[in-house]
Amino acid sequence: MDFIIGLIATLLGSALAFSYIKFVKKWVDIKNIPEEEVARVADKIIGDKIEKAEKEIEENKKRSEDRLREMRKETQEHEELLIDREKKLNERTKMLDQKSEELEVSTESVKKMQRGLEKTRAQLKEELERISGLTQEEARQKLMSQVDEDIKNYEAKKIRQAEKKVEEIAEEKAREILVESMQRIATDYVGETTTSTIKIEDDKVKGRVIGKEGRNIRAFEKLTGVDVIVDESPNTIALSSFDPLRREIASVALTKLIGDGRIHPGSIEEAIRKAKNEISIEIKKNGQILAEEADWPGIDIGLLKLIGKMKYRTSYGQSLMSHTIEMMRMGEVLAAEVGADVSLVKRACLLHDVGKVLTHKIESPHHHISGQVARKYGLDEKLVNAIESHHLDIEPQSVEAVLVYIADAISGARPGARKDSYEQYIQRIESLENVAKELGGDKIEEVFAIKAGRELRIIVKPALISDDEMTVLAKDIASSIEKTQNYPGNVEVTLIRETRAVEVAR
Repeated sequence: MDFIIGLIATLLGSALAFSYIKFVKKWVDIKNIPEEEVARVADKIIGDKIEKAEKEIEENKKRSEDRLREMRKETQEHEELLIDREKKLNERTKMLDQKSEELEVSTESVKKMQRGLEKTRAQLKEELERISGLTQEEARQKLMSQVDEDIKNYEAKKIRQAEKKVEEIAEEKAREILVESMQRIATDYVGETTTSTIKIEDDKVKGRVIGKEGRNIRAFEKLTGVDVIVDESPNTIALSSFDPLRREIASVALTKLIGDGRIHPGSIEEAIRKAKNEISIEIKKNGQILAEEADWPGIDIGLLKLIGKMKYRTSYGQSLMSHTIEMMRMGEVLAAEVGADVSLVKRACLLHDVGKVLTHKIESPHHHISGQVARKYGLDEKLVNAIESHHLDIEPQSVEAVLVYIADAISGARPGARKDSYEQYIQRIESLENVAKELGGDKIEEVFAIKAGRELRIIVKPALISDDEMTVLAKDIASSIEKTQNYPGNVEVTLIRETRAVEVAR
């Protein structure tokens, strides 16, 4: 190959020299230069060209040989690498063949052992079935039943633990909420009585109040429905009535008459008319105060006047208006604590006892009347249920209804809230407990009257009474209480039948 390259280079050089000579000759002919000079110059040029061509040929040959040596070296290295890889591959193939043979042997051994185990297992199964007297399916069913029972017992235990923990947390949290709300909404109570007194500066006024042959006092009592007590008490005239509204009208009218000095049947009638108008305005103001307390700006005017009369109604000596305001504040705190509808609770507290204003006109429990009033004015049924279920004879259907019941119970049960002597309270509680003890006899272990006499909790002896008998006894006790006892609101009778098994792990 190098020879061919050199030959090609020589031919190219000769061709170039020949072309150059022809060019020189043509040029010489044109210029008339001597041939000897031309030949000498041409030989020199040809010699230089040939020498240059030979050098290039030598350099190309050297480069080709170097490149060829490198290629041979690389080829040799590749061949050695291939040989080495082929050797390793052969070794690996041989090893894999050996492992495959060993695996086949192991597989056959395992299969043989498996057949032996299956045979042994079948023999053991037959032996176990013979010893236990149960088939495999029967044993499986029995085992599954036992597992299910164990799981149920475990679940029941966990549920009881969880319930106990939840009860402890809930009871503690509820106690905190109730105590905090009671402390924040603490109010003073003023016991309402059935008499009002009017101070006079001169006892001679008593004579003018009585009038000639008592005509003034008779006219006044007839128009107001209030008893006027003019006795030996100095500088006072007493007005007596179980109706606070009538008593208030009479007090305003009599105060006006005494201030005017002119007391006769005509002036008495005029004074009473003016007093009724003033009280009517006062009732509307009271209603507005209560509506603002409940955040109820758009309340119906008829309902506004109705709730305004609460100031002149009492419940066990407790002012109905004061009780309602306290309930709204208590209900607001409780609802905010538990995340309930605060507005609904406050409105339900506002109207829960509005029926007491109408109890003298309608023969029905006051909370039922309150519900009827709410429906009359088109209020939401959820609000109506919260109003009429606060004594729990109607089922509460929302958290808000329960909160209204709690607020009412707290407000009514606080010391001094209601006028009920300690001795009467003790007698009523003992009477409730005695009713249960008399009817239950030996079947009852303990009786507790709780929640200010609103619940009677009875613990029975489980060995002497069944669940069905306990239900009948609860009904009999409740019926006896209804027939023989006097009590405010409702009394819930709860019987508890508890069986315990106690053992000590030593």
